[in-house]
Amino acid sequence: MGIQVGILLDETGRHNDLADGLKSAGIGVDVLVMPHDLSEERSLALGSSFLESAACCDLIHNLSGCRGLLFAGLSRIPFVTSIPGEITDAEVLICRAIAGSCFFVTEGTRELGGLRTIPGVGRFQGDRVGFYLDVYSRVLALGKQTEHRPWGNYEILSEDRDDHKVKRITVLPGKRLSLQYHGKRREHWVIISGRATATVGERTIELGPSETIDIPCGAKHRIENAGLQDLIFIEVQQGDYFGEDDIVRIEDDFGRI
Repeated sequence: MGIQVGILLDETGRHNDLADGLKSAGIGVDVLVMPHDLSEERSLALGSSFLESAACCDLIHNLSGCRGLLFAGLSRIPFVTSIPGEITDAEVLICRAIAGSCFFVTEGTRELGGLRTIPGVGRFQGDRVGFYLDVYSRVLALGKQTEHRPWGNYEILSEDRDDHKVKRITVLPGKRLSLQYHGKRREHWVIISGRATATVGERTIELGPSETIDIPCGAKHRIENAGLQDLIFIEVQQGDYFGEDDIVRIEDDFGRI
């Protein structure tokens, strides 16, 4: 596959065979070991090593359980976590609270309800190296659905229906989308994290996590990141056409009119 994978292991060494198998299959592997004693000093050192590793990797594979999830939000690259068969209810709750580009696969029989799984990937069985090669290829293919823009990026979550389309949109601090309108769709925005200043028609409103706003078809609108962290929101489009060419820009900070 010609990719570089960062693997988070615990000190037991029980997953070393997978790392060796991936290397034999031509996968670049960078291993980080999660110590049982996560003192402040060791946590900082490991976090620094993780950031250096993530900068060179295409994805991170966490095989060290919930402790490895501490690093799930430190990088924008895909983060895959393997769930063992013996995971507890408390650990499942922690996994469900993880945001970002984090995917879960199971090596046991437990259902992963409420966790972000990978389309087309079931429970592990048979060849472990082959199983994870398939996981990696599917995760990286999903990442290709992310479109980058001068103000941030968006990820298409659903576009296989005729009556709606769903995006997860990230706006960088200090950035805003163009003032625009659509002729063939209406939109509904749900703020996930960060602070937003939304303009719809002549109205301007401040929005925070869990707050929503509706944009009627034909209404001029804009959203701006009003905070110091990334603004993330879900956009649900409804109508009869969802192409990017149904955007009429009135004003734009990046000269795209």
